[in-house]
Amino acid sequence: MFSNSTKYAIRAIEHLLKNQDKGRSTVTEMARELSIPQPYLSKILQQLSKSKLLSSTKGRGGGFYLSKENIKRPLLDVVVCIEGYNVFAECLLGLAHCSDANPCLLHPYYKDFKQSIEKLIIEGSIENLLVKPK
Repeated sequence: MFSNSTKYAIRAIEHLLKNQDKGRSTVTEMARELSIPQPYLSKILQQLSKSKLLSSTKGRGGGFYLSKENIKRPLLDVVVCIEGYNVFAECLLGLAHCSDANPCLLHPYYKDFKQSIEKLIIEGSIENLLVKPK
């Protein structure tokens, strides 16, 4: 459903949430801890920072962190920043015309799952990533 870039973006934000008490995180340490290629992660973090989904400081002691404003942003903003708005309209199998009227083989099974993920992402904020589902 999501590209590797989106998966890495969400994992990076989760890492920043879990390590808030440690202050800023560098791209190098995040790439190592998350097993993500550093140049790839760097581009993703820059994109998120430019969209004000996370904060950063340059120079010695710099790095990435989540401000109070960043944490309140909807998780949807992260997904849209990386994927664009069409991510929820796409077919799981990549077909151009998949819908209730013209379903692919997996559409009936995937539809409810996709709607529940979409609801979570639209209604949830970044800080909700730390809340365990019931």
